Amino acid sequence: MKTYGRQISLSGAWKFRTDPDGMGDRYPDDAVAAYKEDCKFFDPGYDDRDWGEIAVPACWQAQGHHYNGAAWYRLRFDHRPGAGENVARLSFLGVDYYADVWLNGYFLGSHEGFFNHFTFDASRWTRAGENLLVVKVDSPSLTNLKVRPIDKTIVKGALDDWDCNDLTVNPGGIFADVRLLLSTDVHLGRVKATPLVDVAEGSARVLCRVEVVNTTGGFLTASLAVALEPANFAGRATRVERELMLPPGPSELDLWIDVAEPRLWWPWDLGEQHLYSLDLGIGDGERILDRVTDRIGLRQVHTEPSASAIWVNGTRVFCRGPNYVSDQLQSNMTRAKYQADVRMMRDANMNMVRVYCVVEKEEFYDACDEEGILVYQDFPMQGRMSNSSDLVRRSVPQARDMVNQLYNHPSVVLWCFGAQPGLKNFEKVGMAMAAAARREDPYRFVQQGASVWEWKLIKDKYDWPIDYHFFCGWFSPEFKHAPFHPREVLELPPEECASGASVEELKIKRKELLEFVSEYGTADSLPELDSLRRFIAAEDLWPVNWKVFTRRGLHSDRLRKWTGEAASLEQMIAASQDYQAFVLKYHTEFFRRHKFAPCNGALFFQFRDCWPAVTASVVDYYGRKKKGYFALQRAFNPIHVMMDWPDLAGEPAGSTFRRALYVVNDYAAAYPSLTVTWQVLGTGDTAVANGTIACAAPANSLQQVGEVTWEIPTAAGSYRVSLTLERDAETLSTNSYRVQGRVGS
Repeated sequence: MKTYGRQISLSGAWKFRTDPDGMGDRYPDDAVAAYKEDCKFFDPGYDDRDWGEIAVPACWQAQGHHYNGAAWYRLRFDHRPGAGENVARLSFLGVDYYADVWLNGYFLGSHEGFFNHFTFDASRWTRAGENLLVVKVDSPSLTNLKVRPIDKTIVKGALDDWDCNDLTVNPGGIFADVRLLLSTDVHLGRVKATPLVDVAEGSARVLCRVEVVNTTGGFLTASLAVALEPANFAGRATRVERELMLPPGPSELDLWIDVAEPRLWWPWDLGEQHLYSLDLGIGDGERILDRVTDRIGLRQVHTEPSASAIWVNGTRVFCRGPNYVSDQLQSNMTRAKYQADVRMMRDANMNMVRVYCVVEKEEFYDACDEEGILVYQDFPMQGRMSNSSDLVRRSVPQARDMVNQLYNHPSVVLWCFGAQPGLKNFEKVGMAMAAAARREDPYRFVQQGASVWEWKLIKDKYDWPIDYHFFCGWFSPEFKHAPFHPREVLELPPEECASGASVEELKIKRKELLEFVSEYGTADSLPELDSLRRFIAAEDLWPVNWKVFTRRGLHSDRLRKWTGEAASLEQMIAASQDYQAFVLKYHTEFFRRHKFAPCNGALFFQFRDCWPAVTASVVDYYGRKKKGYFALQRAFNPIHVMMDWPDLAGEPAGSTFRRALYVVNDYAAAYPSLTVTWQVLGTGDTAVANGTIACAAPANSLQQVGEVTWEIPTAAGSYRVSLTLERDAETLSTNSYRVQGRVGS
């Protein structure tokens, strides 16, 4: 949400040409005679009349170019500087992946990375009148569609090689805004605002670390004025001014702001989302030389890394939410689309989102700030990467860029540097990036890597805050295409693994692995028929063309194992969505029954499809919710009533059914007078047993409040246990479980 002085957008129609032969930055003496004029695309004299046009910003795939490699952009723009506007900077908010930039034939510099903003000072080469901006973009694809990659070297995360996206697409191009920033000889650069909150005292200060650049070549006196004003509520503004002596070149200044009557930012289930506008202006006594505005929130984040625990404003948080990738072509995303996605998360009682191995556009983090959704931010490294020192050198600057780019967003509370990275990446590239992040940001939780299968080794060696992934009920250790935890890693004898890979395997896993769960519940489900018809041909829908569905992301062998063979497409859709809803509910309630003992959070995989696909999403690419979304909406209810699950194989007929009842309360407020009503319903929803329990739910707690006790009839049958949690006749939560009475012990 940052804005600078005067900005001119360079969005619009640019000239465009792909360059698979690499001719654009060659010189005539590099080419054979017939192609001497087809070189130096950056030269102002180059004739580009036969080039096509492309919209900027946009991934070139979104403009119909199914291509990877080098491509060139050329834009002629008119520049009319205002009085005193001697400094012109070109700002790029997203170029995927390598970029080389020329202005009027002069080379400005190179950049690597898809998400990180970068700026070049073009003052020396900018002219009054027409200017030519040329950008070479190289987006190489290292994905072999038929062979799993080894030692990936491009920092693209989930946008390139990932089993939930389109493997035939590797995004490329100028996909976010390009701007010309105009200012006087003194301008402001990066601003990092660090809130220091004393919750007990009700006070807050903000440390503003400001970059100021003096291009005059001499010393200057100036004044820096900072205003902190409520952005979304009524309250007092705070203003501070400081006199400066600026040396030539860049300087970094610290300025403290004591906030009058501070109002805190909270995740939505714990409080309000108070936001402040931060306005910085630098002047020389007669005029404003440059100005930067941003938006921040005042909140205290305290972590206990050895236990993966997070406190916000002194309140411990149990994190509930999804893994999220918006769109494989990020240029398709708008502020409105991001707001709709984040709103759906909040409506489903989610208070955290893991941005899975991508960095989204700034508008996403703005939406999380506004809605009170905490952000677990992954660095874009997914699976096994190269362990070369070259990748370390290239990735560490990008890690610093990610931290500094998102630093002012109050919603961001955790940085993670590798999803299932393996031991080698954890101990080298992950360690280097985590160390760099801690230097840039000593206030947030830094996770060196998520779900490392050698968890015990790194727990002992590094006191690793465990962040693990669970795939019970879908993948299994013996599944040859999934490099997940072998039995020996769990240190469990074979007789304890009788349940195989069903969801009931959760009961036998080592409880210390529950400290933080950043992926779980993976189970593919088909979108509704209307959505399927939009991207799968009718002749491939039924009978099912499994090859087509598999290339759209479906693990077809897993689906058929867990749901059986379907008699129709409609039955297959329903069965897949029912099974996914069951898997998500089972996992979610299991983790919530271990709240803070030791589980601190549960983030399911995954929220929505990033292309028209058949995956473990609960919202399809077109925004249509599956049954799993509504199952999570109930299971994530901040105050919720739960029961220990019945035996999935069935309960012995004629036995006594006993299951504990729990009330979990993630709110900061206590519920002193509650009633839990339970019923066992038989044929026709006729009650065959019932009970009422008076109880209380202390703030931020998990309580066992009683149990369901019932004598199962001697004949086999199907029953449903229904639960209702009420306060003064107001229903707070409902739940139900299927119980199958079976003959025999």
